Amino acid sequence: MEFQDKVAEYAPKLEALQQKLALDGVEFIQVHTVDTSGAFRSKITPLKLSTYGEAINAILYCVAHGDGQPMGDVAFASPTANEENGFPNIKGIIDPGTVVQHGWKPEYASAITFSYMLDGSPCPYDPRGVLARVEQRAAALGYEPRFALEYEFGIFHADHDLMRAGRYRELKPWGHSLTNYDLVRSGEYQDFAAELIRRMKSIGIGVASLVTEYGFGMYEYALTPKTALQAADDAMRAKLHLRELCAERGLVATFMTRFQPPGKESACGAHHHVSLWKDGKPAFAAGPNKLTPVAEKFLAGVLHRMQETHLLFRPTVNSYRRFDRGAWSPEDVAWGFENRTAPIRAITTPNDGACRFEHRAPGADINPYLSIAAILAAGCEGIEKDLALEAPVSGDLAALDKPKLPHTLNASIEAFANSDFCAEAFGEAFRNNYAESRRAEQAAFEAWQASHITDFEWQRYFIN
Repeated sequence: MEFQDKVAEYAPKLEALQQKLALDGVEFIQVHTVDTSGAFRSKITPLKLSTYGEAINAILYCVAHGDGQPMGDVAFASPTANEENGFPNIKGIIDPGTVVQHGWKPEYASAITFSYMLDGSPCPYDPRGVLARVEQRAAALGYEPRFALEYEFGIFHADHDLMRAGRYRELKPWGHSLTNYDLVRSGEYQDFAAELIRRMKSIGIGVASLVTEYGFGMYEYALTPKTALQAADDAMRAKLHLRELCAERGLVATFMTRFQPPGKESACGAHHHVSLWKDGKPAFAAGPNKLTPVAEKFLAGVLHRMQETHLLFRPTVNSYRRFDRGAWSPEDVAWGFENRTAPIRAITTPNDGACRFEHRAPGADINPYLSIAAILAAGCEGIEKDLALEAPVSGDLAALDKPKLPHTLNASIEAFANSDFCAEAFGEAFRNNYAESRRAEQAAFEAWQASHITDFEWQRYFIN
């Protein structure tokens, strides 16, 4: 849908919301745009739900992780914003379905945008737009996809001097133990959990649980199921508002996938639970350890494209430090009923409504719009092409001759960049731009390595 058509559709809704929010005491609004890496880029303004669009800096679709720290590589080469075109603005429109008033700060509301090019065409680099188009593909098949994401993350006591100096490893974890499911890891933990759940409920986000994970400073929350685009919106908002709550309490949260050395304690996953529904009924459910034909086709598609889409599940250098089959971080292309060592765990109990697939490859550093789009697009292809599902696996996957997921960022980039499926599913312009963003990430890491003498070198060679 072109920009003017979207404005015509949304304007009456935005006008009504403007009046309602003003009557409810809202004075300010946070307007969020999703960047390529999966962060909200936001502005705070007096309450104004524009019916003619928002100005969006196009550099948001070519900005580096962490705005280029520690290398200073602020942006990567991209057709959306560069020296030749003068780094222009493009246009956005607030999605009325995302406008919410904050229960814990009722003077604030927030909203999320869709992005458009200056000629009025949908911005091909907008992750939210990519997912919306894939969701329409599922709807055309007659299904409503539902996703629920669970995030593992770290919480530390904030020390801004250490953080400004880049000395993150010196931060102290929040809580005194590394035990799973511990209610007394710190005296403030239960109050913190209650406040997060309360805040999320006030903006329509369900938190199914919040638990301590195995590891010092490790925690996990699970969100309740929503449709695909809503689930990604919820995931982004939950991360933002968790970080806000931490900041208010002298804490800081991290979603990097591994902040402990490999093999020590836990890494941070973001498992995706997915199901399809039709006419209000679960389309995957066929009883314990059984799947419907459409579930088998969907899963066959997900497995068939898992190597090509792997970059969207492990998008950073740090992602690949999380590989550990023994710690249930998958390395193979396989599936099994209740098998946590496989990337796809099929869950068929305790009832039909709970039947779903758990995709275990994504880490907490994903862009949820893109990881959800990857799963959904591959599953839709499986249905469309009537793909056959391989047999489930059980036991030790290391002993089985299963295809392996790419084990480096470079390998994942090349699989993605050369994928005709990814070009068709997400758009060729998006595929190329995203691959370039990841090449820039790898290049920044390699440049940093080349400019530093490592601890290995000091300890191994200094006295010899």
